[in-house]
Amino acid sequence: MAGKTRNSMMVQARRKTEELAAKRREREAELQSLATDFHASNLLADAIVEEAERQAAELIAKAKQEAAAAAEEAKATIEKMLATGETRQGVAELLDVSVSYVRSVDVAAAKKKKTAAAGSEESGGVRVDAGHEGSDH
Repeated sequence: MAGKTRNSMMVQARRKTEELAAKRREREAELQSLATDFHASNLLADAIVEEAERQAAELIAKAKQEAAAAAEEAKATIEKMLATGETRQGVAELLDVSVSYVRSVDVAAAKKKKTAAAGSEESGGVRVDAGHEGSDH
């Protein structure tokens, strides 16, 4: 009788062990699935940030180009003001900028005109005087 009871207890113990092992496998499968979800969410978050950074970089580059174009327009306006015969001091006062800034714009424009004139003379092209002196801007 003791042998039969022992066999019955062993069967019960094996069933209990199998039940616990099955529960552990289910829990591990669920944990693995949740870990996969976690990593997928992190990868998605990283991709979202990377895309936003890419778009921001494009936006900043475009804004810098537009700002540079606007700054060139502002300098062209200073050149036109000087072409009217107004002094550097007068232009500076009107625009509330330093005289040295107006001078730097004027000098840069003069250098650009000399370079353009020299280039067109060397290439045999027609020279167009775009200077503020003597022009009717």
